[in-house]
Amino acid sequence: MEKTRQIFVGDPSLATGFRLAGFEVLPGAGLAELEQLLERLRAERTPAFVVIDQTLAESESRLLVEIRGEGGRILLTQVPPLTHPEQMKSSVDEHIQQLLGAAGEQA
Repeated sequence: MEKTRQIFVGDPSLATGFRLAGFEVLPGAGLAELEQLLERLRAERTPAFVVIDQTLAESESRLLVEIRGEGGRILLTQVPPLTHPEQMKSSVDEHIQQLLGAAGEQA
């Protein structure tokens, strides 16, 4: 069985904790570096669990959308800023709000 890579990309203040947890880290990496990593993982068909910071998660990356839609080998998740954990926004938040809003209007 092929080993799943565990990778953190983003805010350097979060990188130390992920490094201590055994993750590969790309502290301070921006969108270009994230997209290079994702393209490489996709091309090599490497299983990976990739954690990205909130700023990268909110970027307008076509590749992030594609990877999220694929499912399978590359699992993406995101973490909020270390100094403002209450600002966590998930990529599914908008969908949930639409469902709850639509349900609330029908009641």
